[in-house]
Amino acid sequence: MELVFNELTCRPYAKDFTSCYSRIKQFVETYKASEQHGFKRIRFHTVFDQISLEDSYTLNDFLRDSRAKTLAIIMLSIYRYPFIDDDTQEEARYIQNNFYILKEGSKLRVHGLAAAYLYRTIGIGFCSEPFWSALLFSLQIEGDEEGNVKILSASKPEHFEEKAFLEWKEQATEIQLIECNVPVTSKRISLRDDHGKDVLQKFAERLVHSPYVVKIVNSSPYNPYENKFIRSVKSGGLVEIVLTDTDKGLGLVVQTTGRNLRETKAIAEILAERYS
Repeated sequence: MELVFNELTCRPYAKDFTSCYSRIKQFVETYKASEQHGFKRIRFHTVFDQISLEDSYTLNDFLRDSRAKTLAIIMLSIYRYPFIDDDTQEEARYIQNNFYILKEGSKLRVHGLAAAYLYRTIGIGFCSEPFWSALLFSLQIEGDEEGNVKILSASKPEHFEEKAFLEWKEQATEIQLIECNVPVTSKRISLRDDHGKDVLQKFAERLVHSPYVVKIVNSSPYNPYENKFIRSVKSGGLVEIVLTDTDKGLGLVVQTTGRNLRETKAIAEILAERYS
């Protein structure tokens, strides 16, 4: 995944070199925090000599200063241009729509955050004023895709620890299911001594053959009126299954290898297709 530079965060401009250095240093630290979540490189809407940090002082000027040598090496290594690739679906959608942020009553056209939306990623920018210390913003779209969507623009390392980002990451990243490395014969089956245990035992012995099943946690209460094989799914990897073809609605709780709700839902669908 790649980040996209939020050009609106260049303003207000920094006051002097010290302010510029502090701004770029935090920007680099924010990028470094993003690397822990799989981000590599940043798409920029323009070249460095067209990005202003002060009046008549560009990002390129800053990076040429010997005092910024270390930061310059990093910035040049993470730079990606253009921010939208030519002759792509994203470019066509960018042309067909206009994108805006509402900031303190003003409607501001955005380019970087538009690209972030189109590429299903997030923005990154300078923490140049309190407004940009937030993480979540409302992106207004006018055109073929008219509407309002939420967009993230990080400006501080700690943004990558916030709930809004972690929720976005869970939804945005590709699901990669892991398999249980416990042999089938060693997977634990725990069931209460209730009526119907023999039926559940036979079903559980089939179920543990799934590579995504870790163990059978317990029997679940009777659900005679339940008509869904998957009754509930929880983020901790737990899936409650009901045998809807039994009069009492016999059921059990399964511990799967799901590490979050999205993975667990995907596993539940696999179990339903294979065993319902």
